Amino acid sequence: MSDYITNSKNRKLKTKISLFLSRVNIWAGKLPISGRVIILMECILFSSLFFPWITLKYLDGTIQEHFAFSQFSLYIGYGIIFSIFTIPFFLLSHTKKEKIRAMVPFRLSDTQAIVFIVSILISSMITLVIASNLYGEQIAALGSNLAIGFKIAFSSIICILISAYYLSKTTKTINTELCYIDHQTDNEIDKYQGILKGDDERNAKNMSLPI
Repeated sequence: MSDYITNSKNRKLKTKISLFLSRVNIWAGKLPISGRVIILMECILFSSLFFPWITLKYLDGTIQEHFAFSQFSLYIGYGIIFSIFTIPFFLLSHTKKEKIRAMVPFRLSDTQAIVFIVSILISSMITLVIASNLYGEQIAALGSNLAIGFKIAFSSIICILISAYYLSKTTKTINTELCYIDHQTDNEIDKYQGILKGDDERNAKNMSLPI
């Protein structure tokens, strides 16, 4: 009986995961090319967490490799995890995103939020570059190097920043076209205002008494 309950829970969990992934796939398919590139770069950015970020070389020949969650990497991995969940949320979410925006006293566009998060990551990257030089002078006698994880993450973040620029241009073009269509609709309605008004006047005259 316990095995049946466990298998049932596993099937429900797999069903929920598959439904969620299918929805994400549908939402991502509606994004412009720049938005899809951002999602792809987020996946590559996540993969950088599995590679070493910084290596320290000591006099006895030992080499220490530290990942993104190490103190030598300034715990930047936690910031990357935050961005991996937050950036797709701004790109793919609709109703929940608007509910959160209604709670804050200011309003940021999706692109502005992405650029803000990426700017923080870039600042952390630059700080890590400076810190690695200090490690080579004070901790590791034979120096320190920024490893492949840092390079993958830095390249992904730069690509996200460039894609955000093109996403902003695409969004601006779409909003401009929508405003133009709304303006054209208003003009079409204005053309018929006189006709509608004349009908109202004729109806009012027909309803008036002859005395």
